[in-house]
Amino acid sequence: MKPYLLENLHCDRCGGELTQPGVDASAREAALLCASCGRSVRLAEGDTPLFTDPPSEMVPSEKIARGPEMGTPWRQANWRFIEQQVAKLKPDSLILDVGAGRGDFAEALKDYCSIALEVYPYPEVDVVCDLTQENPFKPARFDAILLLNVLEHVYDTHALIRTLASLLKPGGILIVAVPFMVKLHQVPVDYVRYTHFALQRLGEEHGLQVEHLEGYYDPVFFLGEGVGNLTNAILPELGKRAEGYFRPEVPFRNYRSSRLLLARIYVRLIQFLSNQLARALGPGRAQPPSQTKSMAPTGYQLVYKKVG
Repeated sequence: MKPYLLENLHCDRCGGELTQPGVDASAREAALLCASCGRSVRLAEGDTPLFTDPPSEMVPSEKIARGPEMGTPWRQANWRFIEQQVAKLKPDSLILDVGAGRGDFAEALKDYCSIALEVYPYPEVDVVCDLTQENPFKPARFDAILLLNVLEHVYDTHALIRTLASLLKPGGILIVAVPFMVKLHQVPVDYVRYTHFALQRLGEEHGLQVEHLEGYYDPVFFLGEGVGNLTNAILPELGKRAEGYFRPEVPFRNYRSSRLLLARIYVRLIQFLSNQLARALGPGRAQPPSQTKSMAPTGYQLVYKKVG
């Protein structure tokens, strides 16, 4: 357990102080105990407090190597954005990384005191809690909160933003990256996509003003999402349909088999042209939505500031 973690937590039921006596005698397991109401918070391996149980429908993620030059163009844009925003913080800033996953952006926070929060007890996580259900943190404790590729997986968005706003110090910032034109992922917990109009109003309703808002525009990446859907979903389905109709003695007279062959050729051609187009256009770019005519951002990156 990080040395500064316990001082920023309190009982999510009564607000009392939490202590770590060792073993909860009634549960016979490592736990945090509330001195006021006796609430027991189980500790997972690595002394990670579990305030809520992991979602039953959630499929845990595998550890994937992450870095500034790794992953999709959207992920790389996120890295650049996070590094720029975190560099503005004071050295003694306390940061809460909400939906930290497998520590995807932990390297960008290594020079700060940070707390990684998730709804699943990954080894990289400091606190397990669904903030739409419970809030174990003392109010107004954090200089910055990260919400990176998380908002689309939260069904009760207003409950989460309301809680995060309460955890920020006056003048503290909420740094957000949220995808828009991307495929469904981490199903079945992928619920929603937000326009920049919705993101603006979402902050305003909870006392957060938009300090910075940009879209990330990469039309070739968007084209690649479509090609990936064709390759991984549509063509295999066509292949299954063609199997029952394919006749080896007259393959080119079979309509379904011929259609599958042509589809595969066309997809390969689109992939080739897409790669050439990427070389010609270069990488995607981040800019304010008002400065582009594109209506298809890969996602949005923004900074809210707590008013007052």
